[in-house]
Amino acid sequence: MDTYRRILQWLKPYRGKLTACVILITLLTALRMIVPYITKAVVNDVLPDRNMTLLLQLCGLLIGATVIRGAMTYARGMLIEDISQSVVYDLRTGLYGHMQELSYSFYDTHHIGEIMSRMTGDIEGVRTLIVNGVLGIIENAMMFILSLIGMGLMSWRLTLLMLCFCPLVAFVAWRLHHKIRPAHVAVREQNAVLNTRTQENIAGVRLVKAFAREDYEKQRFETENQKVLNFHLRATRIWSNYFPLLDMIARLSIPVLLLSGAFLLQRGMLDIGTLVGATGFVWMLMAPMRQVAGFVNMTTNGIVSSEKLIYYLSLGSRVKNPKEPQAPARREGRVDFNHVTFKYGDQTALEDIDLHVSPGQAVAVMGATGMGKTSLVTLLGRYYDVTKGSLLVDGVDVRKQALQDLRNTIGVVMQETFLYSETIAENIRFGRPDATQEQVEAAARAAQAEDFILASQHGYDTIVGERGMGLSGGQKQRLALARAILYDPSILVLD
Repeated sequence: MDTYRRILQWLKPYRGKLTACVILITLLTALRMIVPYITKAVVNDVLPDRNMTLLLQLCGLLIGATVIRGAMTYARGMLIEDISQSVVYDLRTGLYGHMQELSYSFYDTHHIGEIMSRMTGDIEGVRTLIVNGVLGIIENAMMFILSLIGMGLMSWRLTLLMLCFCPLVAFVAWRLHHKIRPAHVAVREQNAVLNTRTQENIAGVRLVKAFAREDYEKQRFETENQKVLNFHLRATRIWSNYFPLLDMIARLSIPVLLLSGAFLLQRGMLDIGTLVGATGFVWMLMAPMRQVAGFVNMTTNGIVSSEKLIYYLSLGSRVKNPKEPQAPARREGRVDFNHVTFKYGDQTALEDIDLHVSPGQAVAVMGATGMGKTSLVTLLGRYYDVTKGSLLVDGVDVRKQALQDLRNTIGVVMQETFLYSETIAENIRFGRPDATQEQVEAAARAAQAEDFILASQHGYDTIVGERGMGLSGGQKQRLALARAILYDPSILVLD
C-alpha cells in the first residue's frame, strides 16, 4: 500500500489532467453502451415492420457516436501520454538530483550499472504502469461497471448470471499476482547485474584488451545474459499458464448466455432483441475479464519497478547539512585534526590523528598503500564524517558548517583524474563556470598544461574523449591541476 500511495503522490501534480482523462474514459465507455441498444432496436422495431426511417435514424446516431468517440480517443491518448511522460520527467529529474545529494558511502556499496538500470529500465516500467496499469485498469473497470449497468437495464436475470463468473476471475488473478511477482523481482535484479557487468567491461575495455581477456569477458557476459533470458522466460511461462485459463472463463460466458437466453425465450421472459443486445454487452464484459492476466502482469512489473525507485529515493545521505550552520569569521585555510579516528564500517582507516596545518603552509602526507592518506583528505570536505574526535576548518567543526560553503573553500586534484566529454576549456572551468578565457589560460599556464593544449587541433576548444580518453595520464593530471588552481581555494588538496 505504501507503494500505491507513493505512485498517487507522483500523479498528484497532474490531478487536473488525470480527472479530465477519467471523464473522457467515462464518456467513451458510455458511448459504447449505445451499440447494444441500437442492435436491440433494429431486431425488435426495424426488422419486423421494415421501418427504414427508424433504421436511418439509428445509423445516423451510430455514425455520430463513432465520430465523437474518435475525437475523444485522440484527446484521451494525448492526455495519457502527457501525464505519463511528465511523471517520468519528474521522477528522472528528482532521482538525478537526489543522487547528487547522497554521500560517498552510497557509491561505495552501489554499482553504477545498477544505478543506470534504475534510472532507465525501472523508470520506463513506472511509465508503463501509469499508461497500461493505472489508466488501463480505470478504463476497463469503467467498461465492466457500465456494461453491467447497461445489461442490468436490459435483463437483470442475465446480468446476475454473468456476475457468477467474477469471483472465479478474481481468484485466478490473485493467484497469478502472487506467482508472477517474484519472477518480476528476479528479472529487475538480474537486469541491474547485467548492466553493471556491461558498464564495467566497457569502462575497462583497454585493460581487457591489454591482457587479451576478450573471450573471458564474453563468457561472463553470456552467463549473466543467460540468467536474464531464463528469468524472463520464467515470468512468461507463469503468465502463459494463467492467461488461457482466464480467456477460457471469459469465453464460456457466451454459450452460457445463449443457453440461458434460449431458456428465458421459451418461457416468454425475454425477447429476441434483448438477447441479441445482451450479447453485445457480454462481449464488453468479456474484454476486461480476458485482459485481467495482462493487467496483473504489467501492474506487478510496474510495482516492482516503483519499489526499486522508492528504495533509492528513500535513502538519505549519511552526511547531512546542519540545521543551524555556522560559518567561520574568515576563510583562510586553517585545518585542525583533533584526535580523529575514522572507520569504513568496522575497518579502521585512521586512528587518533592529530594534525594542525596553518594558512599558507604546505604539508605532505606520506605512507604505504592503504594507510589512509586519501581517507584523511576526504574528511576535509566532509564526504565522510569522522568516527571519533573533531576536524576543524578555520576554527569551526566541519559538521557544523554548510556543506556547500565548506566545499567551496577546498580544491581537489583527485587520485583518479576525471574529465568530462567537453572542451578542454570547459573542463578547466568546471569549478568556476563564470571564469573568463584569460583566467582559464592563466590556470593552464600555472599547471604547465598550455604547451600541449596549444598543440592540440583546436587548442582550448578541443573536445576530450570520454573520461579524458585521447590524453595521456600526465596531461589529464595537468588539466585537473589547472581546474583546481582556477577554483582558487583557500585549501588545495593534491591526492
